[in-house]
Order: sequence, then C-alpha cells, then structure tokens
Amino acid sequence: MNDIANLPKSAEAGPFGGPYKYKPVEAAPRPAPKTAFGFVLGPKCRLWWARWFYEMAYPDKLATLTPEEADRVCHTVERTSRCMLPGLIYSEFPNLPRLRNRLLPVAGENVPQYYIFVLRDDATWQGMNAPLKPEDVEGVRQRLGVGDQEPQWYRIDGGAR
Repeated sequence: MNDIANLPKSAEAGPFGGPYKYKPVEAAPRPAPKTAFGFVLGPKCRLWWARWFYEMAYPDKLATLTPEEADRVCHTVERTSRCMLPGLIYSEFPNLPRLRNRLLPVAGENVPQYYIFVLRDDATWQGMNAPLKPEDVEGVRQRLGVGDQEPQWYRIDGGAR
C-alpha cells in the first residue's frame, strides 16, 4: 500500500509556493460531453497532487505520521485535490479556455482510476474549437507532471458534467 513513500516531495512543485491565490473557476452550465481532449491523470499523479495540497494546508504534518497513516491521509485528500487542481492550473494559465471546472473520469471503469484534465470537449461547437496556444499546452503538461504525454481525445464517463 505505501504509495506515498515513492512520490517526490511536494516542495519540488515549483513556483506555486505557499500560500497561493486560489480563485474558483466559473463555468456556465453546459451539456455533458461524450469526449474530452486533454491530459490523463493516473492514480500516482493524482496522489502526488493530493500530497501537495495536504502539505500546503498542514506543513510538516506528514512527517509526523507513519507511512501507512500518510498513505491513508493522501488517499483521502485525493478527491479534494481533484476538485481544486483545475482552479490552480487555470490561475497559472489564464489563456486556457474555461470549459470544465474539474477533472472528468475516463469512460469504461466502474470506479474511475483515470481522469482527464480537459482542454477541449465535444459538448458544444465552442468547446470543440476552443483556441489553445502551444506554449500553454506545454506549460500545463509540465505543471501537471504527466511527462511526455500528448493531449488526446478520450471517451468520458456518461454521467460526468
């Protein structure tokens, strides 16, 4: 179970520092997409972000926990980090289109393990053709920590909004 021990320290996240200015993303209600274009965030990537958010909220507390307790805490915080991460990325990259204010689950899994950070989606014509600057896409790739992954179109879970 001890997944957290293999993750890099959240202090290595870069210029976010702390405390950062969080601004909730306001997105108008839209129909649900069937597909979305973006980066896939797997469990390890999301767990790293959960650790980052927890360490921002409670500095030095993870160091006082046993590896099993730290693992359990980060797995619990992971859901919150899924909600907060898009706002954090959008605040750093203001030119990204505000299509979705959360990560969307990939279709085909009863319990989603993979989520998409949405850059475009097929819910509307505007969403399909949202302008993306290559430097913003590259910056998002680096900030999310998804390595050499290229954004692609993925089927989205039918109930995702």
